Amino acid sequence: MNPSLIFKIANGITLLSWLVLILSPNQMKVIRPLRVYISGLLLSGVYVFSIIIGNGQAEGNFSSLESVRSLFANDHFLLAGWIHYLAFDLFLGTWEVEDGIKEGINRFLLIPILALTFYFGPAGWLLYLVLRLITKKITKKVKTS
Repeated sequence: MNPSLIFKIANGITLLSWLVLILSPNQMKVIRPLRVYISGLLLSGVYVFSIIIGNGQAEGNFSSLESVRSLFANDHFLLAGWIHYLAFDLFLGTWEVEDGIKEGINRFLLIPILALTFYFGPAGWLLYLVLRLITKKITKKVKTS
């Protein structure tokens, strides 16, 4: 299969997974399948497959920015890098929802955070952690009043 087609399929599946995560009326029921089967098995499997297929065809390594640029000049390694983002961001999104439910964070407050996590993983995670901290302080303040 060519990397461009795999890219399109992986993006479609991942986008659908994010929509299910955000819109599901019972988010706890979808977390495990998304985390294990989509992020864990499917996307991680495609990642490993892309690395294996691209191995020996690419120049470069992870020792410098220029070497990484050379490595990602190979479509299979570029695809693997993209799949890496998709898999980890989806995993992180499922964690944010699961933790948010445990912490009593309103699911509607999570929607923009999940969108940010989907597009810019670490920025979404940072915003989630700030929201979580604020929620804990408010909850603690309410309990002591």
